Amino acid sequence: MSREVPPSPSGMRGLKRDPALVPLSRDHHFALRQCLWLRRAAAGPERGHAASVAREFLAFHRTELTAHMEDEEVVLFPAVEAFDPEGTARLQREHREIHALASRLEETLKTGQDPRALMSDIASLLDDHIRYEERGYFMDAQARLEGPSLRRVGALLEARRVDRSPLLDQTDHGPSGAAGPSSS
Repeated sequence: MSREVPPSPSGMRGLKRDPALVPLSRDHHFALRQCLWLRRAAAGPERGHAASVAREFLAFHRTELTAHMEDEEVVLFPAVEAFDPEGTARLQREHREIHALASRLEETLKTGQDPRALMSDIASLLDDHIRYEERGYFMDAQARLEGPSLRRVGALLEARRVDRSPLLDQTDHGPSGAAGPSSS
């Protein structure tokens, strides 16, 4: 299911991100890589490979994506909700959907069912979610939050992340240590 996502700004290579929001955008980069790997494995012929990629996504979800979403919900959303209640509600709803799909994927793997259709659904939702945040929600937050408010958001995000381990996947290795995104 595709959701409304703002288009990429034409003529721009990337989006200018305020330093306060850079940690969240960096997380998005790694989550988009997960989307790519999920899509490739879901489209591939090997159910076993797809299950392996699904397990690695679930590890990413547990250790990184859940903490990222909590950072947004605890720090960013309260700062933005006053001027974008609809966007905030959408993102909160999508966080719940992502968690629910991850739970279904875990159950699918436990019962030995084919995870590929569900992997494709997760990749689509997560990709649309991130694109909306980056192109719409974050751009609006940067434009509308006053300097001190944005700096406070950045400081709170930094404080929440002080004891957090670095992302699982900070190299160019895809699922199961394969160089680059795995392909099937």
